[in-house]
Amino acid sequence: MPHSGTPFRGNLSDIDIAALREFIEIVEAGGITAAQGRLGKGKSAISLTLSRLEARLSMRLCDRGRSGFRLTEQGQMVHSAAIQLMSEIGRFTDFIGAATHKLEGEVSMLADDSFLFEFADPLSRAIARIKDRYPKLKLNLRMTSPDHVLASVLEGSADIGFTALIRQSDALVSTPVCKERMGIFCGKDHPLFSRDDACLTMEELRRHDFVAAEVAQDADYSDFVGAFTVTAVAPTILSRMLLILSSRYLGFMPVVFAAPWAARGDIREIAARGSRGANTCYLIHRRARPLGLAGSIFRRMILDEFAGWQSADEAAPGAFASTTG
Repeated sequence: MPHSGTPFRGNLSDIDIAALREFIEIVEAGGITAAQGRLGKGKSAISLTLSRLEARLSMRLCDRGRSGFRLTEQGQMVHSAAIQLMSEIGRFTDFIGAATHKLEGEVSMLADDSFLFEFADPLSRAIARIKDRYPKLKLNLRMTSPDHVLASVLEGSADIGFTALIRQSDALVSTPVCKERMGIFCGKDHPLFSRDDACLTMEELRRHDFVAAEVAQDADYSDFVGAFTVTAVAPTILSRMLLILSSRYLGFMPVVFAAPWAARGDIREIAARGSRGANTCYLIHRRARPLGLAGSIFRRMILDEFAGWQSADEAAPGAFASTTG
């Protein structure tokens, strides 16, 4: 039932905007109780803010009580409008900051933990560019497992993700950036370490235990990877390397990442036909929450740096075949 009182005339105060921000957080949390941690407030304080907002707008925004939390039809409309309003306010603030080279706030980006080894040059140059141009902007960067990158962007705790793990989702905007080259490796005490690659067959490879590869997108390589018996799971690149170093597992690893261990003779790449492949790496962000100006600028700088970059040995001779057969 609509609230009685003075009809809303469309003039928003700072208090109204703060209440709308809180309303968005309540909806995203799924209710008042769940929003306590997000807002750092108790249930009674959150309920009071929500009730005052409803009185201000002269409408009931949600049903809450023993039956649970549910937006009314009017609440759904206000929620959508509030998200758009906050986006525009943020965009205006960003543009003013950019116009005076005082862009502030924070941009968060998560990237696959293996990318430091192959893509450090273009990434570090992009970081240097945005720091030099906007010194007051806070960058929140984290290298983590591919599944954590994807989950964090989807749930909204990261603005940008840079990952080779991608799943088709209408919730994401995905932009291909580069390729990460992959190969099969074994430890120095593995039965295949001293074998002549020319004598290895696919049937023999498939008899050995494998560490699960988090990513394998390209069609031929995915088929190749799917033929093996996976008996261990390691979501981070370092944990996967540890399993390979045990010499009890074969595993797919980024070629550049594995190079230092291979140079020491601790592991070697198995040059079977089809064992070399490549995973496409994407910049991702949520479609429902467009990047602010700072995030958009940082994303563009990353794309610019990769556009003129090529891995030093990307076209090196002697690369193994990347098609199965």
